[in-house]
Amino acid sequence: MLRFISLGSGSSGNCYYLQTADDALLIDAGVGLRTLKKHLHNYGLRLDSVKHILITHDHADHVKSVGIISSEYNIPVYAINEVHNGIYRNYCVPRKIPADNVRHISKGEKIRLGDFIVTPFAVPHDSSGNVGYRIEAEGVTFCLM
Repeated sequence: MLRFISLGSGSSGNCYYLQTADDALLIDAGVGLRTLKKHLHNYGLRLDSVKHILITHDHADHVKSVGIISSEYNIPVYAINEVHNGIYRNYCVPRKIPADNVRHISKGEKIRLGDFIVTPFAVPHDSSGNVGYRIEAEGVTFCLM
């Protein structure tokens, strides 16, 4: 059964957890690492279960911890080119995503990430390259925008 947990939503940080029986991903990483670990622990989960990170856009409340999470847990980060560039330039992201973990995706192109089939799509917002995600897994279609 597909499981969705909001681990943070709003200007203090955005982060969402999506899990299948054998796989898990984060959408955005705008909460602090300690907070993220605490929230996951409260659900009986661990950060090392996460195998993929998707980023919607480069605002700090969506990306401030992405570099440290990607570095410490060796998790690839999927985003469109404009978002990766924005993360690199964002002074609120103290540790950048390691080059080996940067994955470029394109709007409208489906990709398979383990148990998940992910399709990024354009979303209007006050940042460049904003996307939402349509995610298919275990016979369920999930959408976050």
